[in-house]
Amino acid sequence: MSFGGIFYAAGVEMNWPNQIDRTVRNFKGDNFGIVDVDTLSRMNEIRARIDTETPQQLAALHAAVDAKGALAAKLRARDIEMNNIAGASQAADGSLTLYVR
Repeated sequence: MSFGGIFYAAGVEMNWPNQIDRTVRNFKGDNFGIVDVDTLSRMNEIRARIDTETPQQLAALHAAVDAKGALAAKLRARDIEMNNIAGASQAADGSLTLYVR
């Protein structure tokens, strides 16, 4: 599991808040990283998306992460609480980046 580093998105539409829950549900493997939202510039496109997510989009994202049992367990082992997950993006190589507050 890698921490840090921002991965480039495989497709812009799959990383929009209204689709990211599907992206997370389809995620396979262990290749994921964790990035603190506060390390992203306010001008960063991912940060802008995270800042405009609705409560429903966040709930769908949290449910998607929770549905990935192995991923959720690894996050809990790192003391990452589900409610602190603020966003996610997937890179062309299939890796997933979860953004936390």
